[in-house]
Parts: sequence; C-alpha cells; structure tokens
Amino acid sequence: MAKRASVILVNYNGMPHLDACISSVLKQSYTNFEVIFVDNNSSDGSLEYARNKFPNLTFVVNDSNLGYAGGINSGLTYAAGDYIGPLNIDTEVAPNWLGSMVAFLDENPQVGAVTPKVLLFDDRTKINALGLNIHITGLGFCRGLGKEDNNSVTPENVPGVSGCSYLIRRQLLEQMGGAPGWCFMGNDDVIVSWLLRLMGYEVYCLPESMVFHKYSLKMDPGKLFRLEKNRQTLLLSTLRPLTLLACLPIFLVIELMIIVYTLAKGRSYIRAKSDALASLWRERSNIKQRRDQYQSLRKASDLTLFQRLNWNLAWAQLWGIR
Repeated sequence: MAKRASVILVNYNGMPHLDACISSVLKQSYTNFEVIFVDNNSSDGSLEYARNKFPNLTFVVNDSNLGYAGGINSGLTYAAGDYIGPLNIDTEVAPNWLGSMVAFLDENPQVGAVTPKVLLFDDRTKINALGLNIHITGLGFCRGLGKEDNNSVTPENVPGVSGCSYLIRRQLLEQMGGAPGWCFMGNDDVIVSWLLRLMGYEVYCLPESMVFHKYSLKMDPGKLFRLEKNRQTLLLSTLRPLTLLACLPIFLVIELMIIVYTLAKGRSYIRAKSDALASLWRERSNIKQRRDQYQSLRKASDLTLFQRLNWNLAWAQLWGIR
C-alpha cells in the first residue's frame, strides 16, 4: 500500500511565489499526499489568496512568525503522512519530485531522509544544491552550487539534506523532537541531517527528483547571528566532551576565520558574532536539556558521525557571501 506523504509549505509574505509553487505541487504524478500550508502571520494577503485559489489545502495559521523550523512543526501537528516533506515556498517542483523520493525511502529502510536535485530557478542548467556538505564544525554548504547540471540520475550518499526540500520519515522526525524550532531558521537542515546521522541513518540526494529554487548566496548580521548561535549549540548539544576537546584546535581555527570575516564586514557583523557567543551562556540550561534529549537518540559514535561529514571547507561559498 502506497505510503502517504505530507508536504509542508511554510509561508511568510510569500505572495510572489504561491502560484508557481503550489500549482506544481498539485500536479504530482504521485497521488497519495496532502499539502499543508502553514502561514507565519503574513501581512501581504498571501494567506487569503492561497485560501481562495487553493481551497483544498490544509491551512495552519500561526499568530506569530515561528520561523521555518517552527512552521514545519506547526504543520507536523496536522500531518497524516508517513513521510514529511518540507518545501520552500519560493520553488517550483517537477511532476515526479515527490514520487521519486517516496519510492526511494520505501526501498531503502536505512535511509532516514532523501533530498532532491535543486536547480536555480532562473537558470535551470545550473545547480543550487545536491544536498549539503556539512563540515565537522557544523558549517553547511550547498553541494555543487553554480556547477552545470550533468543530468545524472544516480543517487548519492550525502552528508545532509537541503532545507529547500527533503522528505523524511515521520517517525524519525518525531523522535528528534520535530524540526529544531529553537533555531528559528538557519542551519535547521544541518541540524536535522546531523541528528539523523547520530541516530545511525543515511541521507541521500536523488537527482531524478527535481526542484527549481529562487536562490541567491547572501548574508546579513541577523542571519550570521542565527547561523553561529545554532551551529555552536548543535556542537555543544551532540558531541561528547572528549570529542569537543580533541577538536578544539579545529574549532578555534574556524572561529578565527569567522572573526576575520566579521572584522572585514564591519561593526554590525562583529556585534552579531559577539551576541551569538553570549547567547550560549544565556541559554546554557536549554542547551543542557537539548544535550540530554539528543544523547538519548545516539546510535552512532562521534567518529562514525565525522566519517559521514566533511573535513574540507567550501572556500568559494565561505568567502563569496556578500
């Protein structure tokens, strides 16, 4: 019997994207799915527009902006699917996008999540992401960003899913406490992928499943704050004390590189990095609670986890951010 999938669209003032995204999702060749539209307190009329044009969706309305991860969790509460498929609203999907991923998870029980090939919306010959490369320090990078699409359909074992689109087993998402709502947005895909690896599951990119994404590589102080806070919280919450100590030289090198970047960008970036570090102390009790929670999921050692991650940095993405 075909497994049911729940596609979760998280919307925040996404009016320009609704028609292309929702229309393409509703044209899937796979039919056993539902679409849950989560609105994070939009003010641009996009919720009302979606309700009028696509009345058969399930609508979840939040009283405030809970971020991408929090929005996913709001949708998860109403989802009936065996598989959960978060999808960015600024996308368009191919007709076999969902069915290909469902079939792959059906056939591969040790795979916890699968992510599609994501192409750039305005140049569909170029890669946005073939999943994520995740550095052992928690930095995430788009695999293959900007490269020509070679039209391969061979599944690849990858360090992580792209937060733009992935399909995950509901049971595993619930075991990890849902999407990491505590991070609001930024690194949520890294965190989900990291936890899946810690739980002993594999992650694959499935190129025959395709998404077209309106993507640009950019940074601002608010995003830097969230990325750094969430990255360091992940490390403190999941790695064993001996691992943290052994990797301290690597972590310090990455810290120095990020500090140099913030110095080059100016005062607002320096403040964002400082605030991220300070937040670790303010939220130390929450970090301890998460550590207890995440350690209870552990099926793999830190060494096994690191063997599935990257030791090299994507320098072009690291320094190419505006």
